[in-house]
Amino acid sequence: MKNVDVPMWDKGDSTDSYSKGGGSMFSDFESLSDKIPMVEEVYEKVLGRKPSSRELSLYKYSVLKREEITKKLLNSDEHKEIVEKGRTYPELEERERLAMSNILKLKHGIDDMKEEHDELKNILNEKNKIIVGLREEKVAPYINGELPTDKYNTYYNSNEGISTVNNPVKKESFLDKLYKFLKSLSN
Repeated sequence: MKNVDVPMWDKGDSTDSYSKGGGSMFSDFESLSDKIPMVEEVYEKVLGRKPSSRELSLYKYSVLKREEITKKLLNSDEHKEIVEKGRTYPELEERERLAMSNILKLKHGIDDMKEEHDELKNILNEKNKIIVGLREEKVAPYINGELPTDKYNTYYNSNEGISTVNNPVKKESFLDKLYKFLKSLSN
């Protein structure tokens, strides 16, 4: 079997360039390990990321040169999407600025409402204190809730409600008029 007709490439002919390591399909690179950094660099420049292991293997073993890989990546959908996003970036920045401005306005509005609420509570407490003070000061019907009896007017409960019996004629005070008015509204 020593002298069997075997093709020249199978005999390990030293005349072919592949067996000598001289004329490889990677004419610009000495080995595959030299092509890996170039592929990574092209991906970083064109797409802004490192290639996946699949993409790295594809271009590491391909016959494409740096310029051809760059052109292929520049024409890819991923690069077109990156360019489109780059065009909309200023618009997005403006939107973010306006959104942040609105958030600040809303926060200040909430703070203002809290302060206003606290002030209103303080005013309400102050009003209640004044009312209690007035009730302690003045002994009069309709203010402290008691029905007084004095020598001129007698207030009593009947089936028809509160009424007065006038002994001597006395001029009605403002509170009496107010009481009658409120009483007429409730009937």
